[in-house]
Amino acid sequence: MLTNDLLKITIPKTVFLSVAAFVYLMVAFGMSVSFKSTTLKKNIRAPYKRGLLIGVLSALFLYAVAFVVGVSFSYKITMLNALVDISWQLIEQCIGAYTVTIANTLFYREEDTHTNFMY
Repeated sequence: MLTNDLLKITIPKTVFLSVAAFVYLMVAFGMSVSFKSTTLKKNIRAPYKRGLLIGVLSALFLYAVAFVVGVSFSYKITMLNALVDISWQLIEQCIGAYTVTIANTLFYREEDTHTNFMY
């Protein structure tokens, strides 16, 4: 492992990893719903630009929530820690958004859906 952050967790690792997996699934679901949003499609036609926007916005939102709630593996939060954390969050969420974009571009066709239930 590249980091020892998992060693600092005070709750059982199975609980932490289970909750983390659930949160990642919910984030991916939210990204997918956002990607298919007709409002966003009207304003940004290019799917990869839409994916980038969704990744950046979700990263900023998730970082802000984690920062306000105080979820951090660091005991002292310095400006450098904050910059590294937000940079990592941006990279991670943009990779996730591009994964959603690729999956939706390759495997989803609008003419195959008969109902538009969420938009």
